[in-house]
Amino acid sequence: MKHQPPPGDGTLEQAEQLRPWIEGETGMDFSGSRLTRLQDGLRKVSLLEALKLDPKALESAPFLERLTAQLTVGESFFFRNASHFAALRDHVGPDIFAHNQHRREVRLWSAGCAGGEEPYSLAILMDQLLGPDSGWNVSVLATDLNPAFLDKARRGVYRPWSFRLTDIQQDTRYFERQGNDYILNPRVRDCVRFAYLNLVKDVYPSASTGTLGLDLILFRNVSIYLKPAVTQVILQRMCGALRPGGWLLLGETEVNLAPSEGFVVRRMEQATLYQKISEGAPHFDALPALPAPVLAEVRYQQSPGAFATDLPNWVPLPETRAAGSGPSPVHAGAAGKPGPPDLWGQIEEPAARQHFAKAEVLIDGIASEQQRGELRLRYAKLLLEMGESARARGMVEQSLREAPMTVEAQLLHASFCEESGDFAEAEKAWRRALYLDRSCAIAHFHLALLQRNKDLRLAQRSLRIVFQLCDKQDPHALVEHADGVCYGRLREMAIAVFEAEQESESA
Repeated sequence: MKHQPPPGDGTLEQAEQLRPWIEGETGMDFSGSRLTRLQDGLRKVSLLEALKLDPKALESAPFLERLTAQLTVGESFFFRNASHFAALRDHVGPDIFAHNQHRREVRLWSAGCAGGEEPYSLAILMDQLLGPDSGWNVSVLATDLNPAFLDKARRGVYRPWSFRLTDIQQDTRYFERQGNDYILNPRVRDCVRFAYLNLVKDVYPSASTGTLGLDLILFRNVSIYLKPAVTQVILQRMCGALRPGGWLLLGETEVNLAPSEGFVVRRMEQATLYQKISEGAPHFDALPALPAPVLAEVRYQQSPGAFATDLPNWVPLPETRAAGSGPSPVHAGAAGKPGPPDLWGQIEEPAARQHFAKAEVLIDGIASEQQRGELRLRYAKLLLEMGESARARGMVEQSLREAPMTVEAQLLHASFCEESGDFAEAEKAWRRALYLDRSCAIAHFHLALLQRNKDLRLAQRSLRIVFQLCDKQDPHALVEHADGVCYGRLREMAIAVFEAEQESESA
């Protein structure tokens, strides 16, 4: 079912031939004068030689990942667009702190983080507003589709050009100068978690990616080469990733496509932001039962009848994710199994009004251990959507005490540990999940991501297991416990990580 790209010789004419296929795989727009940019990107990944030797090289996931990375801008600087950060400092930050006073945590997402300057600027801003000993837990998720950008960002080492419109590098609370380099303070660096995420091909919002119940999302100048329809679906997904009352800050290239539903426009002196409606806000119930990648959703909206005729390996089968059918993953039972509807309604109603104690008494009173465990996990995911991550983590830990042999609970526990920086416990949880199910491909993948920071050999072994498990499955089949990711996409992600590890070994 996979469309094969045409062979050619790497000329501008060849770029025109490849354009429909590459646009369909990346969501980018190469019409008009943008075609020459595609040609330049193709040259940068040695397309000319690849085509002459083997036309099928174009079909590989690594080729597309490298091409997409070449076509994205990885250059940024600290506190870029000072007016945006002034609005965050004067208005958004205080609003978040007031809303989260009872749980004393802040969860932010820098989508398309490039070299890390933006998420680290957020972490510094939060530290300036709260103080170093505030007792608040600040977590900044920073995602990008370029593994080289992520590796650079994790090091937290910057040159003077990254500070061209600020003097924050002179503040010894945050940076230490070593020669011509500025080294980020580990206290700030540890607030930021860098993760691979392709906004058009991966599935979000989801608990496994940490993209649920967020207080603030920055999506600035990332979609400059994306088609408008693709950007609009991305913004819909980001609405689902925010808690009620959460904030969205867009760049100049996104603001013309600002969402018209689900948000209240907040025009401030320094910037315009979008605040998710608190009451009656659209959430996962408006999304597919098993959310598909953004590009798949765009294809389905534009041509539902032809959706299955040209289905890439990173898209789940249409029947597993038909738009508007059934309950969402957050509102479905554990492992996608629906719980008793009447009982769940009794639990959900007080929880929606933040009467959590009442909801939890109802769960505690369930006699069946299995049913109680499933509803407890279901309730934990609802709490995540509401931004109550600390309470959700408590529910998962209680579920593990009651039923420690539950794979899904172990996976959620591991995700929480990674987000909080407890990587040792996260690794133990991933391993416990694998003890319960050796064929849990998503656990092998996340274990590899942890291992690559300590032992590349072990990480590569885990990734080879992922390849073996994926090769045994239909690429369009859904990976269990992976929130809508299919085996074809998981294999693509594993290849990207594997190649990045090999490059770091040879560097």
